[in-house]
Amino acid sequence: MILISLGGNISFKGVEPAQLHAKAVQRLGELGVRVTHHSRLYQTPAWPDPSDPPFNNAVIAVETDMSPQDLMACLLRVEEEFGRVRSVKNAPRTLDLDILAYHDAVVETEHLHLPHPRLSERPFILKPLCDIAPDWQHPVTGESAREMLSGQNISDIIPTIHPECFLPDGTIMGVVNVTPDSFSDGGQYLDAGVAIAHGRELAHQGADILDIGGESTRPGAAPVSPGEEQARILPVIEGVSDYRISVDTRHADTMRAALAAGADIINDISALTHDPEAMGVVVKAGCPVILMHMQGMPETMQDNPDYADVLGEVTTYLEGRVLACLRAGVMPWNIAIDPGIGFGKTLGHNLALLSHLGDLRTAIGMPLLLGVSRKSFIEKLVPNTPPQARLPGSLAALHHALLQGVEGYRVHDVAETLQAVTVFRAINNTASDAA
Repeated sequence: MILISLGGNISFKGVEPAQLHAKAVQRLGELGVRVTHHSRLYQTPAWPDPSDPPFNNAVIAVETDMSPQDLMACLLRVEEEFGRVRSVKNAPRTLDLDILAYHDAVVETEHLHLPHPRLSERPFILKPLCDIAPDWQHPVTGESAREMLSGQNISDIIPTIHPECFLPDGTIMGVVNVTPDSFSDGGQYLDAGVAIAHGRELAHQGADILDIGGESTRPGAAPVSPGEEQARILPVIEGVSDYRISVDTRHADTMRAALAAGADIINDISALTHDPEAMGVVVKAGCPVILMHMQGMPETMQDNPDYADVLGEVTTYLEGRVLACLRAGVMPWNIAIDPGIGFGKTLGHNLALLSHLGDLRTAIGMPLLLGVSRKSFIEKLVPNTPPQARLPGSLAALHHALLQGVEGYRVHDVAETLQAVTVFRAINNTASDAA
């Protein structure tokens, strides 16, 4: 395994440090260094002077035919292209690229030392390294990355959302249920022609993504075979393929077929755990994926959901699924998380999660997609409120999520949601400017 660290804490020609990382990865690919794995992006205090701008750090695994010496020369070239000036040691810099390890090679020359001689002393490198290769062993000491990180202070090494993420702030995902039994609109759009017209209308209203699903996952819903699921959704995907499409499925065969038909994103309520082939589909396609938390299965998930600490358990689960994706080769900018409101959770669990969405996304360092539209927790708070009458409650939850920085919203009522988001942002931006 060839491992490279990326760091930097000052901008270059108006490009922020985190964005320089993304541009450097692209440039490396152009020069014959293919990135196979990429850690989350971490923000850490500058050293030795913490008053300098914080650093952004990441670790990548790469494939290349270059020798270690040629690879180091390539990294120096990229640093120079992105404004790196070597003057004072440890000074602020636009881009800092280092080879951490080159397979099992041990190199000691005047200009190159492998593995990196101070790797075990740098938790801000070990933390992202453990994202993608926790079991990597130091060829000299035999210690794993996980062992080297153990016991080190990582409290100020904070994951941060990648600037190139596929789910930018303010994303609205419009729901197109091609099912006979979805909780809110089951049967309304089962006909492909009607579903296509509905999807186009949602896009016209302002949906950035159309989320098309052919298997109801409401509490108590019976499972649907991949064949039946595909028969429902593929004509619809093809009919709206000029828009950005997410496919709501947990079946690998359906994922493959949907991507071939024009879908762009996989939205899996099982976070790629239901079907053992699902992870491979996402990695091979190089497509974005939304990982949702669900306790149990749709048929039984609401029978008796139980948590000792719902926020902690959902956070731990979703971070574990994010790491599984990174270690399989999914790029961090292609991952988003969903806390799964209503999926194996009581009213109290849902409210606890909704009140701490910001903590969840901050802890994991991935953008968050929230699905609260018309959900039954609203009816539990306001009895005798059928799904089509839950828009006010949906918008109230949306407002709270906006305050916590949530990026994306999966909704049935696109026009109303867009209006609420637009007004919120206008007020919020004005208040920020006035301050």
